Amino acid sequence: MRIKSIVKKQMLLYLGTIAVCVVVLGAVLAVVYTRHYMNEKKDELIAQGEKIADAFTKAYYTGNLNHLSYELQVLENYMGAGILMVNQDGVVVMTSPGFDETMIGEALGYEELIQGVLDGNVVSLETKPTRFFDTPMLFVGYPITAGQLSGIFMCRSMPELEASLKEMYGRGIASLLLVGLFAVLVSYMTSRRMTLPLMEMNRAAKVIADGDFEQRVKIESNDEVGQLGESFNHMAESLQAYEKTRRDFIANVSHDLRSPLTSMQGFLTALLDGTIPPEKQEKYLRIVLEETYRLSRLTENIVDLSRAESSRILLEETDFDLNDLIRTNIALLEPQLRQKRVGIRAIYAAEQTMVQGDRDKISRVLQNLLSNAVKFSPEGAVIEMETSWLGKNKVLVSVKDGGPGIPAEDQKYVFDRFYKADATRNQDKAGSGIGLAIAKEFILAHGETITVKSQEGAGSTFAFSLKRADI
Repeated sequence: MRIKSIVKKQMLLYLGTIAVCVVVLGAVLAVVYTRHYMNEKKDELIAQGEKIADAFTKAYYTGNLNHLSYELQVLENYMGAGILMVNQDGVVVMTSPGFDETMIGEALGYEELIQGVLDGNVVSLETKPTRFFDTPMLFVGYPITAGQLSGIFMCRSMPELEASLKEMYGRGIASLLLVGLFAVLVSYMTSRRMTLPLMEMNRAAKVIADGDFEQRVKIESNDEVGQLGESFNHMAESLQAYEKTRRDFIANVSHDLRSPLTSMQGFLTALLDGTIPPEKQEKYLRIVLEETYRLSRLTENIVDLSRAESSRILLEETDFDLNDLIRTNIALLEPQLRQKRVGIRAIYAAEQTMVQGDRDKISRVLQNLLSNAVKFSPEGAVIEMETSWLGKNKVLVSVKDGGPGIPAEDQKYVFDRFYKADATRNQDKAGSGIGLAIAKEFILAHGETITVKSQEGAGSTFAFSLKRADI
């Protein structure tokens, strides 16, 4: 069954990682601890063998062997280990009380143990069941030189040692189970905490998809999830602003289309029914013609913006004199300049500024920026048009108007498609709010940049860069 919940996936990831780590760690610790435990028991037996050897040596030379039997019984009870004393022929000559006395006089066997002790070494061996011992045994031999003895052998039952290990393993497993339950709880809480913001964003995304762009997510952390939440909220704000400007654009375009169409319909109706006398018909026909030009410009702008958005702008790049293009566009604005009594002061970086680009599209950009500057500058103002060098390879073109400026919160949107700031609406009733968007797309198509700097009450400066052609 496919798991769809990210909480379950996260939990399984955590628990799987913990389980693998616990299994590997448990296996390693089991091996290490088993070896340590067995070595520890061997060391204990060796230490006791040394004590028994010393005690036997003293008893042998003092002739007090009866006391030695008592010590063997005490050690057997304390250590839980049997003790055997073997002569140089490998025959048992003395045992601790826990062994059957019939073993005395019998060969112990285990030649490897006997030979090791005869060589003066401390040896150990895990044996299989024999006729003397019905269970596997752990033998430790300690050499001794008193009398005819070759060594002292201490032995413990392997099942008893393994039982002690199993008991400790059982306690360890029980502890691991408790830790595992705690890990499950912590994994669930951690997964839930990490995925709650994601689930909230998922719910918010569905709400936004239904058209409610006011939905936001609560940010409670500064990590990657918090940054994702900030990006989500920023996206929602952008979508909300986009939707608002889209609606405004539709309203503006609808108004711009309806106004000339209504005017044209009225004049044409008047012409057809004879309301307008023949001597005035030419005047009103020219008005109708002008309205058709207005509709043509509007549709052309919409088509240009559509092409720009689909990255289908085709450039016909040539080398041309930027100064000459600026002068031409200023001349085209003479009627508007005289009407508002606005002047333009042009400052050029050189007598001739050769640039590379699409002359017609750069001309459209200049027309847009200059006409906006004239539109929003008060009567009697002076617009500053300037070109300057931008490094060795580029030219910077700037247009500064004397208008009311653009609020700081609106400046980041002025080049967005469909955008038209409320502060300019009353002064720009004929505009559709896409001129700057088209200008931006034309400049970006050249691989250049366009910016705006503005301060309320102090005008706005639009600037864009072009490649130099004379280097």
